[in-house]
Amino acid sequence: MTTSTSNSNLRHDAVILAGLAVVLTLAELALTSQFHRSILILSMIHAIAAIGLTLLLGYAGQVSLGQGAFMGIGAYAAAFALQKLALPAPVALVAAVLLPGLLGFLIARPILRLSGHNLALGTLALGAVFFVVAAQWRSVTGGLDPGIVDLPSLAIAGFSHERILYILAGISLLSAIAVAVSLVDGRFGRGLMVLRTSELVAACMGVDTVRAKSMVFAIAAALSGLSGALLALYLRSFNASAFGVGLSIELLMMVILGSLSTVWGAIFGAFAIIVLPNLLEGFDHAKHLIYGLVMVGIMMFAPRGLGETLFRLVTRKRSVA
Repeated sequence: MTTSTSNSNLRHDAVILAGLAVVLTLAELALTSQFHRSILILSMIHAIAAIGLTLLLGYAGQVSLGQGAFMGIGAYAAAFALQKLALPAPVALVAAVLLPGLLGFLIARPILRLSGHNLALGTLALGAVFFVVAAQWRSVTGGLDPGIVDLPSLAIAGFSHERILYILAGISLLSAIAVAVSLVDGRFGRGLMVLRTSELVAACMGVDTVRAKSMVFAIAAALSGLSGALLALYLRSFNASAFGVGLSIELLMMVILGSLSTVWGAIFGAFAIIVLPNLLEGFDHAKHLIYGLVMVGIMMFAPRGLGETLFRLVTRKRSVA
């Protein structure tokens, strides 16, 4: 990929990002239903973590089933900053980014020595360790009962708590996308794509594979922490069970459903996974079966992700027309 191609991709992504900002702004002004606003808020929050996992899985080729744990660390970090330290919400969000990012960087080198299903099991174990610690460290987490309760409302200057969270989630999502596309469209992203294909080839091309994998793991952890903090601020009450293995699997489904080769697919995947349970309210016992069938179908017929496949199909039809 040449420098001119990278610049072209950056300009293209910048245009899409500006368009997304306009769409989110218009949606906030037009929405009158609290239910619809909550769907958008939850979709944006989960999309942030899905973007981090897209960088880790789609670009670096590293499977992780522990992103829910990093979301939980971010949530508890924000709650501790708000309740124990009485810090303002923006400072709490910064802490929720830095702490998981630092922990992710520290554990990346030992855990990324694993590969394939061993790496998936290692990150799954990480999620299990987080759950045990969060359930037992009652002085910080409140345990499983009651957990964290009564986080302060962010309502201010006539804006409701939900509207403030919509604005925070929107700004955070746009920022996460800007960081991600600037990485993947640059030299770092090109190194990750080579790394995904072959670690040996990447090393021969001068890519510091250990450093690259550690950095992308830390970035994914930091974005997950931000996502978890926003979710905690929105819910205002939670415990460790909200950040279990099921959440990590949902994030993985968002990435696979959206796209493995573009960060924009994470938005499509997050929205689809958040909306789908509401469409399946009458099929509680069959939800996991439907999820499984959908995932098998996507892996067989749309291996690049359903979102990207649909986009390519529409683009191809327009070209033919």
